[in-house]
Amino acid sequence: MNDMHRKNGQGLATPRKRASRPRATAVALSLCASLLLGGCMAPAHIATELEKSGNDKALKGGMAVLRQHIQTLQDKGDPLGDYFYALGNSDGWIKDVSDPQAITELFEKAAARGSMDAKILLALQKAGGDPKPGALDTSHGPSGNLLAWEAGLAELLPLLQKQCYARRLVIGGPVLGEARPRVRYYSIAYYVWPEFRDGYYRYNPDGTRTLLKDAERQKRWEDIDDKCDRPQNEWLDTLYQRG
Repeated sequence: MNDMHRKNGQGLATPRKRASRPRATAVALSLCASLLLGGCMAPAHIATELEKSGNDKALKGGMAVLRQHIQTLQDKGDPLGDYFYALGNSDGWIKDVSDPQAITELFEKAAARGSMDAKILLALQKAGGDPKPGALDTSHGPSGNLLAWEAGLAELLPLLQKQCYARRLVIGGPVLGEARPRVRYYSIAYYVWPEFRDGYYRYNPDGTRTLLKDAERQKRWEDIDDKCDRPQNEWLDTLYQRG
């Protein structure tokens, strides 16, 4: 895998280093705390600390808030509710659907109903050759299929010019053990441009590989990331007060 060298020791991607970004270790701790119920494979010691923190009740309460938010959106006919439901199944904290193709169909349903987030993640799935949409804790490369990579990026680019981010429901925050439900916003170009910086392989007919890099395309996608204006957090416990 051409992106493995960008992963830290805890299995989380660190596509780039920049002064404005947290250090890799801090990112790993924060992500595993916030994504423990959203698909992150937390190291054992982190899971243990969360269990010791006595926040099981808070985590269950946060999960109930996420479910309530999805249901509220769906009841209003908002396709964002269908998107969050699809992403919850993809992340694994909703267990209604587990088959990758069936999960992809949930995203397709949300996209057909008008969810821009679903359209974006479907295009990213095509580009990376992922079995299902929604992997937002790792880099996305072409996986050896450059035709699918280019086709996916061709779909993705105009979408990001309309909406540069995709949303995700998570529980947690920067403090280990904190359990607050929120909407988190991800700049999607962040997962693309390091591929052009670090390069990806073209597999040649004679069995050799050629490492491809493209500084011009790196800049184009990096600029989209840098200019992506998005909220940092939308804390749902302020919307749904639970007794």
